Amino acid sequence: MKEKEVLQAVVVLIIAIFLVQTLISFYKGSMMSLIVLSGSMTPLMLPGDMIIEKSVDPSELKVGDVIAFHPPGNKSYFVTHRIISLEEGKKRMFQTKGDANNAQDDFKVPASNVVGKLIFVIPFVGYLPDTVKHNKNILLFTVILPAGLIILDEIRNIIKYSDPVNALKIERKQKKAVRRTSHIIKRKRLIALVFITSLIFTGVFLQNLRENGPVVLGGENKVENTGALPSVYVFTSADSEQKLAIEPWYGVVSSANSTQVIAPENTSAKLSMVPYILPVFWITILAGINPYLPVTAGILFYVSFFTLLLFPLWYRKSAIGERRKKIRAHQLLLQCKRALNMG
Repeated sequence: MKEKEVLQAVVVLIIAIFLVQTLISFYKGSMMSLIVLSGSMTPLMLPGDMIIEKSVDPSELKVGDVIAFHPPGNKSYFVTHRIISLEEGKKRMFQTKGDANNAQDDFKVPASNVVGKLIFVIPFVGYLPDTVKHNKNILLFTVILPAGLIILDEIRNIIKYSDPVNALKIERKQKKAVRRTSHIIKRKRLIALVFITSLIFTGVFLQNLRENGPVVLGGENKVENTGALPSVYVFTSADSEQKLAIEPWYGVVSSANSTQVIAPENTSAKLSMVPYILPVFWITILAGINPYLPVTAGILFYVSFFTLLLFPLWYRKSAIGERRKKIRAHQLLLQCKRALNMG
């Protein structure tokens, strides 16, 4: 087996393991998906986003975690809010609050009512079921028709490969086709495309980079966005309670504008500020690892996305036989031109 085939097999195996583990988690109930219906956690998650919650031992939860729970006395729906304080006693109780709400929740959540902890946000996916509900054609063209074509193709393959002799012939033809196919990567174009897109998105993301890094806050503080795009700012701290004392510790600032942040005197934190072209939840998670990571991740994400989107500019697949015919035709044309010139 060639190195390329080994690498492909390893990648497929890793993806398959990840998908199987994820599906098993959903099947067992240790993970679940919810659709955001209200704006109480804006802009961390927006109405229409899908959130993934993971089952967790309530004793492991801490201040700052975002949890899904049943409100006391009502198990007909879920609420996803942030823990702002907790009480230890006979029963562990959590005081919660929506990030966009001015006041904390008017109840305390018993540990037994907690169903999961927020681990991921997928933007806008929650709009699909509602859209399908009101427009059956979308369901037809996005789900039923593709699924039907896949099923028909699988039935056709089963019929084709049911005869061993025919299956052997097909396999030989496929091997010949692979040998006769050349994959041409225009390296100069690829390098130029990566270089240009890197320059563009580096310029976009670095417009606020000078603000990033360690800061000391006290009283009223101004967070200013001098860029041309709306930006997300995130203050992080090793102590989650100290981070929550910064009000608000994350948010969106419109272009050429500023916002006020209130914090206790001599509050040490790290500021991460990036253009608002990635989901806020993703930015807060990355900023918690390193204040410069959202910038790096944003640049890599969009450079990779546009490079793949524009792959016809740098990648081409063609049959070797066709290339030879084109070369021969070109040589013949040159010979005819020379003969005419000599005449």
